[in-house]
This record gives sequence, structure tokens and C-alpha cells, in this order.
Amino acid sequence: MKKRLFIVPLLLLPVLAGLAGCSLQEPEEPSAGETILEVGLPGEVKTSLSESLNGKRKVYWADGDRISLNGSASDALSNVPAGQSSMPFRVEGTFALPYDILYPASYYKDATTVTLPAVQTYTPGSVTVPMTCRVTQQGENILLKHLCTVIRLAVVGSGQLASVSFNGNAGEGVCGDFGIDYQSATLGVTDPADADLQQTVLTVGQALSDTTPLELFLTVPSREYAAGFTIILTNESGEKMKLVRSSGITLEKGKIMVPAQITYSPGDKAVELELPGLEMDVLITKSYNVQGRVVDTSDNPVEGVVVTDGVNCVKTLFDGSFYMQSDLSSAKFIYISTPAGYLPPVSSGVPQFYKTVASLSKSGGVLQCGDFVLTPVENPDNCTLIFTADPQPRASNINIDNVAYRSLVCCEDMYKELKETAAAISGRQVYGICLGDIVHESMSLFSNYVTGLGTLGYPTFNVMGNHDNNPNAADDAAGAENYESYFGPRNYSFSIGKMHFVVLDDICMYKGTDGTLRSYDNGLDDVAWNFLQADLALVPKSTTLMVCAHGPMFRKSTGAEISTREATVHGEDYDKLLRGYSKVHAWAGHTHATYNYVYPSSHRLKNVEVHTLSRSTGELWTNEYLSAGTPRGFTIVEVRNGVIDSWRFHPTKYQSGAFHGSSLPSLSRRDWNYVSGVAKMKSGGATLSEAYQMHIYPPGSYASGDGYLYVNVFLWDSKWDAPKFVSGGTTKTMELVTDDSRHDLADTEMRTFYYNNSALLRSCGYTAQDTGYPSTLFRVAASASGSGTVKVTDRFDNEYSQSISW
Repeated sequence: MKKRLFIVPLLLLPVLAGLAGCSLQEPEEPSAGETILEVGLPGEVKTSLSESLNGKRKVYWADGDRISLNGSASDALSNVPAGQSSMPFRVEGTFALPYDILYPASYYKDATTVTLPAVQTYTPGSVTVPMTCRVTQQGENILLKHLCTVIRLAVVGSGQLASVSFNGNAGEGVCGDFGIDYQSATLGVTDPADADLQQTVLTVGQALSDTTPLELFLTVPSREYAAGFTIILTNESGEKMKLVRSSGITLEKGKIMVPAQITYSPGDKAVELELPGLEMDVLITKSYNVQGRVVDTSDNPVEGVVVTDGVNCVKTLFDGSFYMQSDLSSAKFIYISTPAGYLPPVSSGVPQFYKTVASLSKSGGVLQCGDFVLTPVENPDNCTLIFTADPQPRASNINIDNVAYRSLVCCEDMYKELKETAAAISGRQVYGICLGDIVHESMSLFSNYVTGLGTLGYPTFNVMGNHDNNPNAADDAAGAENYESYFGPRNYSFSIGKMHFVVLDDICMYKGTDGTLRSYDNGLDDVAWNFLQADLALVPKSTTLMVCAHGPMFRKSTGAEISTREATVHGEDYDKLLRGYSKVHAWAGHTHATYNYVYPSSHRLKNVEVHTLSRSTGELWTNEYLSAGTPRGFTIVEVRNGVIDSWRFHPTKYQSGAFHGSSLPSLSRRDWNYVSGVAKMKSGGATLSEAYQMHIYPPGSYASGDGYLYVNVFLWDSKWDAPKFVSGGTTKTMELVTDDSRHDLADTEMRTFYYNNSALLRSCGYTAQDTGYPSTLFRVAASASGSGTVKVTDRFDNEYSQSISW
């Protein structure tokens, strides 16, 4: 069966300025033997050229253009309308990965060699710049990159100009056969003894004018020219004019060297081309109204950084510059996806990866973003991530914040614990990620949160939650304005190590019957969904994704899988998109319950793991220490060699706030007491620490005569071993409890006390016991009295143990 390969313009995806992003995709229902390869116009290729504007030139495909795919040439383009940034190419044949793509097709010699012609032909307003790339896997982003430099000459004078030649003054090879590395888009360096390969000639055959410059483009290999170079202009009578660069220079890929206008004066006259007199044009594919640069702290350009307005995504060029067409009437931010190995500026703990459109000025109708400056990170593939969720403070004068402990003080305890934890980590960067509900509808408290982040000593990336919306706003977009004023865009991305993080606002707010903006649907609105598609179009499918949202995007809790179809906005869409990646970790808060889940190998979402964190500042309304069976606290993730190496629960040991309720509870099920505001274990007196990863309940705890010992292992999931109970030299494997009536007893004790002692809580729908948590609760038969040790090994081979006597 004949196989057809189409190279199709990405008209529905953002086209990169000068480096258009493309993706390799199979059609949903391909016919037999057919493959579709989608490629956008790469930019720096033979095209119809526009006039230079601010050092940039728009470029378009032209009749006759062809690419090669693994050595097979495409059909030539024909009848190309003016100003086309993308056109379909067709290549007949069957192809296997990797795909090696080269423009123009005529330069292909064999799998490891391309041939740069000794003679180039003048075509008014166009240039041929060889570009290449290698595609190694399905879904990989295709970025065609330069192999050469262009020298542009503007010549005035009289007579007929026959040709222009170029040669390096040290005899460098400038034409003929060159080795090629498709992966890095580089040509080998050739210094041949054959003089015929030391010069390349552009045949012109055009009359010169004293007033209108003849514009010529000469393509030469990008490399160091150790002794400079010489350009020779020859007229029809054989008279020559030499233009000499006498000192060494490196001609960079993708740049257009533009000397000042030349007045042709034959007779072997030498004209020195001084480097300060050279401009540098950059070819771009489309019109643009936004431009800027991404550089590091040493002003070195950072290539390949994704820049977006939340709708369109482009990548920075070799010189760190970017060009984008944006609807500036609706765009709020221009922002970057911080690449792995770098940090954006940080202010009071908040990453400043964005610039507001309102704060930027225009020049020549183009929004000037200036520089995004990135700081290189030492040892970037080894770091620590600290996940928190739902700090959710309320103003202390609100009655519901006075039934137990005040939320603002619990937040201060959390900041103190976070700061101490980070300070104990050395030799690697620490990052924070807060999974939403930063405040509880008190917009003025965002400033308190930012002040707290500023004490931690590390940057924290933030997610927007439903309670971060202004309840008095008119709609979802207006409700987010306070959040955005502190943290920037709601949908964004960044990379750490070999992982790509996508932050999404997955709560779709709307006004309820009471007229406030408190009602919501789960899922992604069109803005978030379109951003997710555009962002992931530039991310290889082999990448590990860390998707961070406030509400769980997949399975919510034990026994009930959230529908990712009808019940969730764009659920079916993101379900299909995300399961195309090799590994997805879906992080969330919102439910105030700890829950981890690994989809089985037979499930369509077998690549997805769910990680839902409980409320870091304790149980809602009371801000008590226990929340869904776990202490107040957060999850720490260790990254080594660019990927997740382990994670663990970290409890907060501090409780500095006074009790403001009517009756102080006596909680017998809690494993610690507070001594001067610090949690000390009842057994042994040690300070509450990461050693506390489980809660054990002796036989008879749940009911008289219940002959089982129970343990709640806080972060357990199916990739852990089952806990084991060791007693009297005997080891027993504990069984997972699936009885929904078996709640965590410490949680139930606490909730029952407050339910019985607060009519205000009961009026808020507070219950004496929450839903069951059998996914982390285990039991084993045990005698009516005795002692023993529970041991459990997590998926990373870390063993935790705790002893008990009863």
C-alpha cells in the first residue's frame, strides 16, 4: 500500500516566530498506509521576503520550494499565494523514525552528508537558507533550525553586475560536501585543499542603478572565519571590486549580516567591512505586534524558551528574541514557560515570570516586552518540591474563625515550619507549589500570604482555587482579578529537571441563586483548555507531566471515579490529551482529604497517578491539627536526575495560637500533646516529625470486642507494600479495610466534639464524621492485650515503623 506523507501548515496552532512549532501526529482514522506529518513554516528558508522592519523580515513560502524527508524529495510547491507562512508538502513513500528533514531538498546527498552548491542563483526578494531537524518519536515538537548565515548586500552604481563571490581568507570550505548532524542542526567544518570548494558564487546578471539599491542575498556556512572573509563583485566586463573583512569573525546561524549600502566601483578597489557597521536582520514567519528577549543574568540569550499570551505560544530564537501576534485587546499578560535549569526573578517568594500588557509600551505599533531575565540554577536536576494546599485563611473577626483556632495564626505556624524545613535542605534548589484556596474569599488576605511566602527563602508557584475568586465579582474573569494582581496568569507552565509542570485553573465559577460568585463547575473552561493544548503542543510525549490544579482532574476519592466526560468541563478532551503522555502526575487539593491513587495497567489512564493533599492548615472551620486523619502538614517531593525520586509527608509541629472556642477539647486519640506550642509525642516525648507517617489504633478502639489492630498510613497507595505487624517474633501482613464505616478515629473524635459543642458549625453543615478513608486504613487480628511494631515500605523502598503497646 502506498504511503503518503503530508506536511501541513499548523494554522490552528501558534506559529513560532522564526522557529515554528510543529507536532507529529497520526490522523484519528488514517487510511491504510497513510501518515500525516504536520509542519509549520520554519521561517529561515527560501521565501518571498518583506522589507526589513526593526531588523526583522517576514518570510513566506514560494513556488518551487521542496523539502526532503529521509532523502526523499517532496513535490515542489506551485501556485503559492502571496504571503503564505505555511503550505502543504507531499512526499510519497513509507518512512520510519527517526525522520530527518532538510530544506532545500536539492542539498541532500546521503544520510550523513549535504552538499552546499558552489553556485547560487539570484532570485529577486528571496533567499535559500538550509534548515534541518530530526524527529525521533511520535508527537515530538519539530523545530527546523539554521545551518548557515546570510549576507545581504545593497548595491548601487552603474553597469551590469554579473556575480558576487565569497571566500574565507584562511581557505575555509564554503561549498561542496559537509557532514550534517540532524539532531543538533550543525554542519561539519571543512577546510579543503581543493580551491574550487573555497569559494561560493552568486550569479546575478542585473543592471545597477545609481538611486535604487540592488538587494542581494548570499548564503554561506556558519562558522568561524579565522582571518575574516572577502566578497568580490564582478561586472559583465570582468572588472572586480573587493570587500574585505580583514580580522577574524564568527558568522552565526540564522543571522543576516547587513553591511552599509555599497557603491559599486570596479577596478580591484578594496573596501574594508568593519563589524560595527554591520546590522543583523532576523527572518520571521508572520506579522507580529509583540516582541522581546529572554536572556540570563549574564545577558546571554536563552534559545527555545516558550513565550505566550495565554493563547499563542512561540519560542525564542538563537539570539533570545521572540515575536508574536497577539490580540492585545484581550491579552492580560505576556509570560514565559520558565525552562529547566533556570529561575525567573522572585519577589516576596512569588516567581515573576510574567509582564502585564497594561504596564508595557508600544513602539512602531509593537508591544515592547524588553528582557525576561533568567537566573541559572546550580545542579538543576536535583531539587526539592514542597506541595501545600488550601491554607485558606479568613479574617479573625469572622465568627466561623473563632470556634477553635484562628486560621491566620495557623498559617503563621505553617510558614514557620516551611522555613525551617527549607533551611535544613542544602545543595539543591527548593521550590514551593501551593495547590489553591490561598485565601477564603478574603481578598485583602492575599497580601498576608505574600508576606508569608517572602519569609520562606524559596519561590512558590501558585494555583488558583475557587475561594480565591472575589465572591462579589460579576463573572469568572472578574473574580480572578485580585489573584492575578498578585500572582499573574491563572494558566501557565514551567519545567524542572526533566519534568514539565502545567498549572491550570480548573474551577469554572458562576453566580448562584444568592447572586454571589460561589457556585462552580469542575473542569477547564475554554481559556484553560486552549492554553493546555497550545502549551503541550510544544512538549514531547515522552515528557513526565506534573499537572497542578485546585480541584482533582481525575479520581476524587475511594470508590468513586470522577467522570472526565459529561460531568466535567472539557473532561473528555483533557482525558484524551493527557493519556497520550508517558507519565502524568495529577496534583490537587480542594477536597481537604489526603488521597493517592494509581490507575491500574488495564485502565485507559494507566499513565496517570492522582495526588490529592489535605488542608495544610488543618480541618476546615476549626483549623484543628487533624485533617482527614493526618496532622496539619505538607508533602515533600525529592527530585534526582531530573525525575521524582521519593515523596513523604511532613507534619507541622507548631501550634502557637490560643483557643477561641467555648470549650477546649480533650483528644485522647491524638498521638501528641502541645508543650509550649510544640507537638510532643505522648509515647516517648519526641517532637512530632517526619518519622510520624501513620497512626495506629489498638484492638477494641472501633468497637468492644473488635479483635483487630488498625493503622492509617497517610500517603499509602497501591505501589507501596502492605503494612506488616511484627509481634512476638511473628510477622503478619495487614489487610486493606474496605468497610466505609471504618473512619479514622482521631479525625472522628475531633469532629464529633466540635459537632456537639458548636451550633454554628452544625448550621454550616458540619458532620460528626466525614467520609471513610479505607484506601489508607489497614487491620490485622491481634490479642486483647500485647505489643508490637507496624512496618511499611513505600514505593521508593523507604521503611517507616511505629511501635505500640496496649
